[in-house]
Amino acid sequence: MPAVDVDTALLTIGYGGGQVIIFVVSFFVYMYSVTESMSAGYLVVLTSCEFDTSPNERTLLANSLLGGMVASGLFIGFLADRYGRKFVIRLALVGALCFSMLSAFMPELYSLSVARVIVGTFLSAVASLQVGFLAEFHAVKWRPITVAICSQSQGLALIYCPLVAMAILPYKFHVDLSSNYDLRGWRFLMMLFMIPGWLALVGICLVPETPHFLMSVNRPDKALLALQWICRMNRKKWEDMDITLSVDNSGAVDHGGFWKNVGYEYKLLFTKPEVFKFFICLMLIFGIFFTSIGLGIWFPVIRNMDNSGSNRLCDLVNNNPTFKHDHEVINGTKKEASPCNDEMTNLIDPVYYGLTYIGCFILASLLVQFMLRKYVIALHILIAFLMGLSLNILKQPTMVLIFFVLMMVLPGVLIPLATSVLVDCLPVNLRGKALCMVRSLARFGGVLGSTMIGLFIRVTCDVTFNIFNICLAICVVLAVFQPKDVV
Repeated sequence: MPAVDVDTALLTIGYGGGQVIIFVVSFFVYMYSVTESMSAGYLVVLTSCEFDTSPNERTLLANSLLGGMVASGLFIGFLADRYGRKFVIRLALVGALCFSMLSAFMPELYSLSVARVIVGTFLSAVASLQVGFLAEFHAVKWRPITVAICSQSQGLALIYCPLVAMAILPYKFHVDLSSNYDLRGWRFLMMLFMIPGWLALVGICLVPETPHFLMSVNRPDKALLALQWICRMNRKKWEDMDITLSVDNSGAVDHGGFWKNVGYEYKLLFTKPEVFKFFICLMLIFGIFFTSIGLGIWFPVIRNMDNSGSNRLCDLVNNNPTFKHDHEVINGTKKEASPCNDEMTNLIDPVYYGLTYIGCFILASLLVQFMLRKYVIALHILIAFLMGLSLNILKQPTMVLIFFVLMMVLPGVLIPLATSVLVDCLPVNLRGKALCMVRSLARFGGVLGSTMIGLFIRVTCDVTFNIFNICLAICVVLAVFQPKDVV
């Protein structure tokens, strides 16, 4: 058999147990990144009395993890393309889990926020590289459906978080360590949110590096070992495959020091022919994060309220106790603050939120079998835009909940699918950098959206929500112009 590339070798071996194992590991990797990210919404409410937080402090806490993810994403991709997807994910999991455990014991708001920033710097690699790691063990024709199905881990994580909270918070469990410090329920909640991460860490240690990466750094012997592992897990004999890998000369070239190499290799993303494809993917994923993540972080807070009666979403927000807890000054006199609220009174809506994610992921998985990927993305965002517009007039409680959830979920399910476009349209030696840079800058969109909610929703709810609608309208156009090249 003549020498072939990795994708052809994977097709020759076929789909089997090896890919299933990679799928399960990637499933828990992504699930952990989501549970850790969504914990911010719970911390905002659960720490509000213990730390006596102001609206600005709550916004700081909500954005701390995403802020760390933005800061580290720009150079993590370089490390992934130099040292491997598995190496960086494993290192990042260790760092994120250790500092997340440490943050659960922080005694006040600012040390907690700093610890969450550090968690975010590690978590950026976990969230960004998972798609590339998964995709590079699958031939091109398997990637869209595999990525779409693995994305179900996000829906499972969104259900896992409120279910764990239901199991712990009602008992008001706490351990007194001193007169002014005790371990309250939210600290144990954070520890339980880390369980998928520990499972992911065990799994990532048991699987090989991706053969695509190994070939890109001219290690064909190691790439063959990775393919042999897949063949063995698929219960096939390597001797029957007769596979010889063609040499890949696209690996990274040393251009001097670390930062010179970083600058040179990132510069390739902004030169033809890659710049247009990269820019379209970047702006689309930025818009998705701005809407889905920016609103999603605050979803447990926004829905932590009395939902009885016929009210528009903004009417409900204006009566939300968490947003109302503020020290107002009227005629030079400081008004008595409303009693703080650190009770999670509505954990059912976050469960519906997670179930909706699972349903929409299934829909996306089916649609990519019959439609071009970019049209699946455009259709989801268009429906979300129409749902968002309807929230300006809708008052029926159940319909408000459904439309609000769909406005966030329909774009949110597209994050892995839109990210997989980068894997398919860019060379192997640029994928890690592109994935991490796009996710890093896109998370800044999430920070921007979250900050808008935290600071402006109390001032002008209607204007704030309609800015998200404008963003969705722009994303529909960007989705139609997404690249479809496969390299």
